[in-house]
Amino acid sequence: MSDAPFDLVDAKDDFTDTDWYHTCRETQTPYVVVRSGETSADVLWDYVTLPPCCDARLRGDFQALERDVRAIFERFAQPESYLRVKPTLICFDRLTFDHAKSAATELYRLIAGYLPRPYIARPVAIHADSPIAQPAQNAYERSRFWMDEGETAGRA
Repeated sequence: MSDAPFDLVDAKDDFTDTDWYHTCRETQTPYVVVRSGETSADVLWDYVTLPPCCDARLRGDFQALERDVRAIFERFAQPESYLRVKPTLICFDRLTFDHAKSAATELYRLIAGYLPRPYIARPVAIHADSPIAQPAQNAYERSRFWMDEGETAGRA
């Protein structure tokens, strides 16, 4: 297993039966996956590996979470990319492979920030030449956004 805070899987593979999935489940850390296809990659985070005590915090801070998720997405999106976000699932679809890996690293760190102490997220080094510091300009403006309305019903 690599030191990256995400798993790399082929789009055709079942990603819930990987060593990374089982490690995240055992350690109750964020489960982030980069699924690579032939022309693009998707980033997926699912709450399934987090302890139940995180649910209320993720739902209670959903507006801040959504804002931060959108900011990550904006930095890495390309014209055909789109975002899906709700308190229990976040997807960045159709990113370039390199951008997907960088976005996955940032998404892991963001979700790890919602873990209660004593859970400590895996530290991840970001190199100076990382695409994180080199955002795609205006990509988000051309991208589509999807959000499950049921997740935000009743919010002010």
